[in-house]
Amino acid sequence: MRIHYPVLVGLAFFLSSSLLSPLETQEKRPLNKVIQQLQQNRPVIGTFTRSARGELDFAVIDAQYGSFDIGGIRKALAEMGTSDAAPIVRIPLASVATPQAVVKQVLDAGVFGVMFPDIETREMAITAIGAMRYAQMGDASDLTPQGQRERGSGSAPEYWNLSEDDYRTHADVWPLDPQGELVAMIQIESLLAIENLDEILDVPGIGVIFLGPTDLAQSANEEGPNTPRVETLVQQVLAMCLARNIPCGYPIVAPTREAAERETARRLEEGFRVLAVMTTNR
Repeated sequence: MRIHYPVLVGLAFFLSSSLLSPLETQEKRPLNKVIQQLQQNRPVIGTFTRSARGELDFAVIDAQYGSFDIGGIRKALAEMGTSDAAPIVRIPLASVATPQAVVKQVLDAGVFGVMFPDIETREMAITAIGAMRYAQMGDASDLTPQGQRERGSGSAPEYWNLSEDDYRTHADVWPLDPQGELVAMIQIESLLAIENLDEILDVPGIGVIFLGPTDLAQSANEEGPNTPRVETLVQQVLAMCLARNIPCGYPIVAPTREAAERETARRLEEGFRVLAVMTTNR
């Protein structure tokens, strides 16, 4: 699959600049561009890539398939250089039940978020959020989900250009912690996940619900992600997220730049706030 950057850069620049007021430019911005965009009620446009450039808001480094390689993730972070795109890692599916060790490694490397594939229950969501958090102090107001991240921060403070103390202040999940700079993206990819979605959405600390339409189609025994039944399920998830004011994300895979632009405009009009946009080879 080839990423078509002109459409991504153009969309991200237009959507960012045209909806930003002069007052907003004067406010202190979060380090994490995903949070910055969402706080200012602007669309979040990114993609799946290991070499983000231009005006993307986020880049998902996909580690779901194959052997987990933290060295490869560190290399991808270094190659992103000065890009403003927030690096997000999608962790291996095999680690979702017990994600603590993998999540610690990617957070210590300096990523700004974690995408958890195939979350199906409230308990799985609690475990996911907890894996991203340090243990909270006894008098904290946001003890749940309880943090499971082990002490230490690796090279993350340096990557964020913060002191160790400042990093720990901001190394928590947003919006549960208003100062947090980490985003938890919870993927909904099955009928069971939709059945349990109300309970999943009750879990504090979810930054984005991100749909996986291809796997959802497989779960529903449909031929592909574009069938009417799958679209009905997608709209069901979107409606539940809108009712809770929780950002909902969707992957756009289009054959051409023009098709990607049309689909992006359509999904934004429907109410999706986070889009990963990709084009395939012609």
